[in-house]
Amino acid sequence: MSSFVSPPDTEDFRKAVQVQARSADPMHSAFVMANAGSGKTKVLIDRVARLLLRRPDGRPGAKPDSILCITYTKAAASEMLSRLFKTLGQWSVMEDDPLRKKLAQLQGREINDYNAEDLQVARALFANALETPGGLRIETIHAFCARVLRRFPLEAGVFPGFTEIEEDEAFALWNEARSEAVLTAQETMPGLLDLLALEGGHEGAMLALDTLRSIGTAVLRFAAHHDGDLEMMDDVLRERLQAPEASVAELLDLAMSEALPSADIRTVAELLLTGGKTDVATGEKLMAVLAAEDAGERWSIYRSVFRTASGDVRASNPYTKGMAEALPLVAGLFQMKDGFGEEALRMLELEDRLNRAAAFARTSAMVRVGLPALERYRELKRARAALDFDDLIEHTRILLTATGMSDWVLYKLDGGLSHLLLDEAQDTSPTQWELVDALTGEFDAGQGIERAQDPRTLFVVGDEKQSIYSFQGADPSQLLKQYHQFQSRNSDLLKETMEMSFRSGPEVLEYVDAVWNEAPPIPNAAAEEPAEESNLIRHVSWRSDQHGCVELWPIAPKEEETEEDAWARPVNAMRSSSPKARLATEVARAVKAMIDAGESIWADTGEGWVQRPVQPEDILILVRGRTGGLFDAMIGALKAQGLPVAGADRLKLGDHIGVQDCLNLMRFAALPERDLTLAEILRGPFLGLVDDDRYLFELASGRRRGETLWQRVQASADPEVQAAATFLQKLIDNAHLPPFDFLTAVLDVPEADGQTGWEKLNARLGHPARDPVEALVAEAIAFDSTEPASLQCFIARMEAGEVEIKRDLAAPEREIRVMTVHGAKGLQAPVVILPDTTSAPKPSGGRIHEIDGVPVWSPRKDGELAEVTAARALADARAEEEHRRLLYVALTRAQDRLIIAGHWYGGQKGGGYHDRSWYALCLNAMDRLAPAEGEARDAIRRFGVASSTVPKTARRETKSAAYPEWALEQVEDTPVTARRKFSAPTSLLGRDMPVMAPFGEGREARLKRGRLIHALLQYLPDVEDAGRETAGRNFLARDASLEEAEREEMLAAAMGVLQAPAMTGVFAPGGRAEAAIIGSSKEHLPEGVVINGRVDRLVVSDKEVLIVDFKTDQPAPDTPEGVGESYMLQMAAYWAVLREAWPDRAVRAALCWTDGPKLMPLPEEMLLAALKRAGREV
Repeated sequence: MSSFVSPPDTEDFRKAVQVQARSADPMHSAFVMANAGSGKTKVLIDRVARLLLRRPDGRPGAKPDSILCITYTKAAASEMLSRLFKTLGQWSVMEDDPLRKKLAQLQGREINDYNAEDLQVARALFANALETPGGLRIETIHAFCARVLRRFPLEAGVFPGFTEIEEDEAFALWNEARSEAVLTAQETMPGLLDLLALEGGHEGAMLALDTLRSIGTAVLRFAAHHDGDLEMMDDVLRERLQAPEASVAELLDLAMSEALPSADIRTVAELLLTGGKTDVATGEKLMAVLAAEDAGERWSIYRSVFRTASGDVRASNPYTKGMAEALPLVAGLFQMKDGFGEEALRMLELEDRLNRAAAFARTSAMVRVGLPALERYRELKRARAALDFDDLIEHTRILLTATGMSDWVLYKLDGGLSHLLLDEAQDTSPTQWELVDALTGEFDAGQGIERAQDPRTLFVVGDEKQSIYSFQGADPSQLLKQYHQFQSRNSDLLKETMEMSFRSGPEVLEYVDAVWNEAPPIPNAAAEEPAEESNLIRHVSWRSDQHGCVELWPIAPKEEETEEDAWARPVNAMRSSSPKARLATEVARAVKAMIDAGESIWADTGEGWVQRPVQPEDILILVRGRTGGLFDAMIGALKAQGLPVAGADRLKLGDHIGVQDCLNLMRFAALPERDLTLAEILRGPFLGLVDDDRYLFELASGRRRGETLWQRVQASADPEVQAAATFLQKLIDNAHLPPFDFLTAVLDVPEADGQTGWEKLNARLGHPARDPVEALVAEAIAFDSTEPASLQCFIARMEAGEVEIKRDLAAPEREIRVMTVHGAKGLQAPVVILPDTTSAPKPSGGRIHEIDGVPVWSPRKDGELAEVTAARALADARAEEEHRRLLYVALTRAQDRLIIAGHWYGGQKGGGYHDRSWYALCLNAMDRLAPAEGEARDAIRRFGVASSTVPKTARRETKSAAYPEWALEQVEDTPVTARRKFSAPTSLLGRDMPVMAPFGEGREARLKRGRLIHALLQYLPDVEDAGRETAGRNFLARDASLEEAEREEMLAAAMGVLQAPAMTGVFAPGGRAEAAIIGSSKEHLPEGVVINGRVDRLVVSDKEVLIVDFKTDQPAPDTPEGVGESYMLQMAAYWAVLREAWPDRAVRAALCWTDGPKLMPLPEEMLLAALKRAGREV
């Protein structure tokens, strides 16, 4: 291993520290633009900590409940809360001098400025934060809205005690509302429904309505603005579209009959039929127009005279020059070049009027059919007292900005809010900005001496380059607008830019700059101007002496599929020679070679930076999406190389094979005649009859007509099939049970072979199957609480819905991670691989566009209005800009090494990538930084320093301890002379056993808190230091009833104990958690009493025995005299038993209070006194 390397103390570093310090100054509002990896989370935490600390002049800091920090995701909120609690927790147990140094560094003051009272206040912040009702308010915008609505439900018009529904439940409700609306429309307005289905094309009416839901809030707002009056809405829509009063059919009838100059057209057509090829073709079309009886058919033929086959307006005349010279009427009617003839101009104007009439008709139909669906969806949610995420934002917006109660609500909120911190501001939607504006509108009012000394502040941090959530309403352009708006209210608003990255090496950052700054202009953008100098980005690496590498791989040529491959391959399988499969295999082999060779990465040990061999958890593979095959191919290729891979970060529940196995059991129980379902069960993990020749073929073949597979199973004499029949019969017997009870009986109850369903699933599918099946059980619990207890209904719900489970891959667990770029936002890894880079930017895909606040449905480009075309072009340009921003996010996840690859895209011509793809952008940057010529361009190209190899450290080997000889000896039977009394230690209290009220205030919560903290202290000592917080957080996340603040408080309490210097001996080697203590004491316990209990921690050494029990009471007593009698007697009993077992060693007993934390030794005389008092009661 190489020696320690520390990043140099450069001018750029000192500047970055100053920017961070100014940004964290709680005396000023600040607007911060932060590059990726520049430490914005640290600045946020520093700012909150400084807000809580005493001011330099001795005034108290901000109250914890006066601070609101809003971030974008629950994971980000959890991370910030964890880091803040860690900081405050460290302060609470820190000695004076180190604490003074920490505070001085944070606040930019002298070490000697802090007196004893200042230190005491800093140490108390941890407890103050924990004791704040509701905890520190670091939460997502949706969590904040939910809290506000729960505080003011009547004012907001929502049900008190409402529930928040996830997307899968919301989709099920929408599906129900949509179906009801379509059925109603079939009866009341069939013509509009037919139009909707016709205009929707292959989507049909049902799927067409789904596009309406995507902007449902805007449509409901539009309807509310016009009091739901459909006629008024039609009038507004017609005015905005400038649509004629006549319908499409009426316009065509008029234009293609009375207004059609038939005689002139016939004259021209007869002449053209005598001309050349072009003339004859036009003449035949004109004669066909005159012969057609239907106006629509006439229009279709006539339109082709003026438009090309692709739909464009003709640039040349539909006749030859000689015909126009022979008869001027030809040009007078049909001229298309250098001006338009009368009919050409009339038809183009007619076409525009037809398009506007059609746009009005289909949009009106969409609104008239879809608005009842949206309203019914709202009613279904109201019936369940439920709100979805959009509802939370919209109801809060209305509450704070648009109701008669807004001023009063803001007054009540304003009284407790003094400091607002907004994280990930680039992903804030305009509606969410309205909330921020409402909350901070009065921050700068009343600027007097008191306010100047203790100002109310706004802190906004974001990065336009990382705005990638437009599909959730994010608009990066709003960020700059908001800055100017805030600045107009507060001229002292600071604007800072954090350029230095503490994450990535210099080569990675230089490459990122080259990709972003040298990108070609985006066509169709609103302003096609060259980039100004101020728009160019600059990254500075803190790790300037730790060099990394960027690799650009060539794209392998496309291979054609052979005929044999096509016949032999399953229709839904990706062939091994496909570009995506070949790339996945190539990447997997490269990763394996990288790990096997011990290629180096940089790692921070806490004492300095060293190079160590790359491990699987150091590798992050990012793709643009989970569909398309590459995502699954990548995971499969890594597994084929024997590499540990975490699997998909998101999984559709119904797609997992373990979930399908469980649902099959339900399907069979509901209908045993399902032969295919039963066959899958027989071969599945629960029965395991995988020998088809012996089992399935014998059972299925030779059946009589109408005989089911289940009947053959019942009649079989094979013992293993008979055992299967017993299992299957239990399923049928349990068919009446609710889904959760059914699954519990299958998964938790051991069968005749002694194995539970969980054990059988794990044996066949491995541990990764547990999460999806547990999610299925959770779905069953939720279903049982709201729906009839029916297996068939639950199956239908699972088959109809798209339940998706999310796996937390933020903390690597010795596995390679394969994720989408969106999912990796906020993460980082030493090695990042981008294999999905060659495809074109995805168009906006919008089918409903808002034109001057009015929704216009335009499912096809053909016949599209000019206004819609402009709106679509702008949306596509914004989508392409986001395409580039997504690339920036992907590139900046890399710490040391970045690998860019791609599969062949497009046909045989070209280079295998789209000219505006990520690969094209990355290739341009590589050409600039590391030019190559000739054959070198077709090889792997590198910018930076190639990774060296580091000897891999030897793997730790664990050996099982051999049994002692006495453990293998036969134990002789010993007659029992008297019945022994096994007792818990507290039973010695007799009639003085304290009685606790079963329904006391907060009792259940306190008990749960104690159990969970005990569990953390039981298991976390066995986890390596670096992974303890992650393991603890994952453990607590399993309890969905806990609030995030509760989880963080429990984890902080446990980590405080583990990290306290006084606890070093408690967790020393040789110690055991939850150690059983069973025994008696002739000297100190009554005769015949055998203590049977467990102690939280037992440490046995050559000279002494230490027993420690953890207690979570708040507040903890200051001295042993304050310890309750039950606690004292419990420890006294354990002490007495261990004194009897180890008479030659000193036995010490202690209580560890997590509130502090503090270790409290219990004097021997107090233990003896407790036993003496108890002996009188037994």
